[in-house]
Amino acid sequence: MMLTVAICVALAAQINFEIFTPGFMISLAPVILPLMLYYNRDYNPLVITFSAGIISPLYRSLILYVTSSIPNILEIIYSDAIFYFSYGILFLFLYSKKSKSSLANLFAAIVISDYFSNIIEISVILHFTNYRYDIFQTLIIVAFIRASIVVCIILLLRYYSFFLRQEEHEERYRKLIVITSNVKSEIYFMNKNNIQIEEVMKKAYYLYKSMLSVDNTDDLRKTSLDVAKEVHEIKKDYISIIRGLEELFTDTADSVKMNIKDVISIVVDEAREFIRYNNLKIHVDYKINNNFSITNHYYIVTILRNLIYNSIEAIDRKSSGYIDIDIQKKHGVCIILISDNGTGIEKDNLNYIFNAGFSTKFEEKTGDICRGIGLAHVKGIVEDVFKGTIAVESEMGTGTKFTVEINEEEMERD
Repeated sequence: MMLTVAICVALAAQINFEIFTPGFMISLAPVILPLMLYYNRDYNPLVITFSAGIISPLYRSLILYVTSSIPNILEIIYSDAIFYFSYGILFLFLYSKKSKSSLANLFAAIVISDYFSNIIEISVILHFTNYRYDIFQTLIIVAFIRASIVVCIILLLRYYSFFLRQEEHEERYRKLIVITSNVKSEIYFMNKNNIQIEEVMKKAYYLYKSMLSVDNTDDLRKTSLDVAKEVHEIKKDYISIIRGLEELFTDTADSVKMNIKDVISIVVDEAREFIRYNNLKIHVDYKINNNFSITNHYYIVTILRNLIYNSIEAIDRKSSGYIDIDIQKKHGVCIILISDNGTGIEKDNLNYIFNAGFSTKFEEKTGDICRGIGLAHVKGIVEDVFKGTIAVESEMGTGTKFTVEINEEEMERD
C-alpha cells in the first residue's frame, strides 16, 4: 500500500513547472498526497510521507541524471525529501492527531503543511538567503489553491458516493415494494382458497353425516370422515403459513401513503427493465392526469403489474408494440386505462379470462400451461379490496384495453 501511494505521488510530481529558482517546482504532488493521507487514515502519515519522500526524489533524480550534475541532483533530492518529511510531520500534528476531523480542519492543515514545507524546501535550495516578499506571497496562494482543489475533490467524491448509495437504496426500495405486493397478492389468493378448503371440509363432513343412516357404508363413512379431518389439518397449516407471511410483510409501511406517480413509475421501470433484458420491441408509456396519494399501494402495484405483463405477453415477439397507461381522476373516481396493440383476445374467451385457472398461454419448451391466476388476482383485488370494477375490450389483431374504476375514498382507505 505504501509503495502504491508513493508511486502515485511520484508520478503526480512530474506534472510541474519551475519557479523562483532552478530546482524548485510547483507540482501536482501536494494535491495527491493529502488525498492519500485523508483516505488512508488508518496508516501513520509519517510512513506515507516518508515513503513518498524517498521514492519521489529518486524518480526525479533518474530524470535529471541526463541533464544535471551529480552535486546538483543531490541538492535537489535533499530539498525534495525535506518537503515530504516536513509535510508529514506538520500534517500529523495539525490533522491526524486531532479528535475532530472536519473538512475545515483538513483545509487548514493542508494550507499550513503545504506553505511551510515549501518555505523549508526553497530555503534549503537558496541556502537560507535571498528571501523575497513575492516568494512568501506566491507560496501562500499556491497552498490555498491546492488545498481548495483537495477539498473540492473530496466533496465531489462524497457527493458521488452519496448519489450511488441513494440510487442503490431506491433500487432496493423499488424491489421491496414489488416483492411485498407479490406476497400480499398471494396472501389474498390464499385467503380465498382457505374459504374453498373450508367448503370442502364441510362437504366431506356432511357426506359422513348422511351415510350414518345408510347400511353397509362403514368404509365410506370412515373415508369421508378421514377426508374431513385431513382437510381440517391442511386448513390449519394453510392458516399458519398465511399468518406467518402476514406478520413478515405487514408493518407500518402499509399505512404510509404514496403518490400514484411514484407507484406507476416503479412498475413501469421494472417492466421496461424486463423488456430490455428480453430484447423485446415494446414501448411503455404512461400519463397521469391528477397526481394523488394512495394508501393501499401494494395492491395497486399488483393490479398494474399483472395488467402490464399481460399486455407484454400479448404482443408478438417478432413485431414492435406499445403499451399505454392512462391514470386519471374524475368526480371522485380513479380510472386506470391500460391498452396495447397485442394479438387481442378471442370473443369467446372474454367471459372467462377473469376465472382462476383459465389461460391460453403455455411454456413452449415444456408444454406446461400457465396457472392463469393473474387476471383472477386483479379482478378479486379490484372488486373485494377496493369495491371497484374492471372491464375489458379487445379485438383480434388490433389490441386490448383494460379499464379499472375505483372510488377515491377506497384508494385512500387503510
